[in-house]
Amino acid sequence: MNHKKKFFLFKQSTHFCSVPWNHFEVFSNGDIKTCSKGNPLGNINKATIEEILNGAKLHEIKKDLLDNKLNENCLECHKLTTTGEHFDLRNHYNPMFKEFDINYEDLNKFQLHGIDLHWDNTCNFKCIYCNPAQSSLIAQEQNVITIKSELQNINKIIDLIVKNQYSMKEIYLSGGEPLLVKHNIKLLAQIENKNLPIRVNSNISQINDKNAVFAEIKKFKNVLWTISSDTSDKKFNYIRSGGNWNQTVENIKILKNIGHGLRLNSVFFIGNVVDIFDHIEYFITSHGIVDITINQLMNHNYLLARNAPVVLKNIAKEKLQKLLNKNLIAKNSNAYYNIARCQQELDAPIEDALGYVNYFEKLDSMRNTNWREIFPELIQ
Repeated sequence: MNHKKKFFLFKQSTHFCSVPWNHFEVFSNGDIKTCSKGNPLGNINKATIEEILNGAKLHEIKKDLLDNKLNENCLECHKLTTTGEHFDLRNHYNPMFKEFDINYEDLNKFQLHGIDLHWDNTCNFKCIYCNPAQSSLIAQEQNVITIKSELQNINKIIDLIVKNQYSMKEIYLSGGEPLLVKHNIKLLAQIENKNLPIRVNSNISQINDKNAVFAEIKKFKNVLWTISSDTSDKKFNYIRSGGNWNQTVENIKILKNIGHGLRLNSVFFIGNVVDIFDHIEYFITSHGIVDITINQLMNHNYLLARNAPVVLKNIAKEKLQKLLNKNLIAKNSNAYYNIARCQQELDAPIEDALGYVNYFEKLDSMRNTNWREIFPELIQ
């Protein structure tokens, strides 16, 4: 396309995002989205991937982005944009896809250069803030029947990835727990380009020689593990029900010895309001992991950190500031922004002061646990 137009789109446009021309996500129920923050464009159980990627919904998104308009599909991502600094998916993917010679003015144009495979909810954890769509064990516990993508449609996605493997910039494996997703074995075994970057969002509980997905991932040269962890010891085991903190630490050492990249992904909520900043410092000082994302809770509003007792929120604010003052994290980094954003959550007004009590009591009745032993600071 015209160089001036491309320069405007990538350097001057407020809202342009290259994702709809280069990338899509497959969700566990078969929904296809532009990315993890987007809305469903269609479902591979009801339409072919070609029909979805050339459909009216995606055309409308592309047209608005070309016209520098904020499309409804992009609202959640846009919320992550803060004054002066951008930490949204747009600014993750635009630099990644910029090198490709694509005519972005062609609404029918699509070339696969990246993919988010969130295509199965199989998981061995029941994290207390998770849901049936992302954990098969939670679905079983709640007697929820989740829709699965038909295997023939998954195979078509695999064929598309394999066909484009030498021009792709990234495969992102999520879940569920991606090391338990059988689709990933078939996909990774067929990819000959072992230089293709692989990102894995994992609870890392299945890091062992018997795991077939891990065996395939080890063959790749450029692997980044996003480790899901919110706090340590007994709280870790309760929050990430099914997990074991001591084993997690040992598996981090295994990944470090392999030489793969490591980053931390945490959720900030009432269960770790007084612990998370100590936890982050532990990952920095003990494991050298400075690439950190802290997600704010997206559901279960009664578990929001803002609902914690005031005394706990004040302790959290002190720990937050102490961590930032130690200069362990670069001030222009995603990690610094994420930590600072927790301050906003702590300052937000309480929405449900005791809703977490009923929720934890319900979990304990199903799991034979005792939240009062795990979170004595929350007892009022």
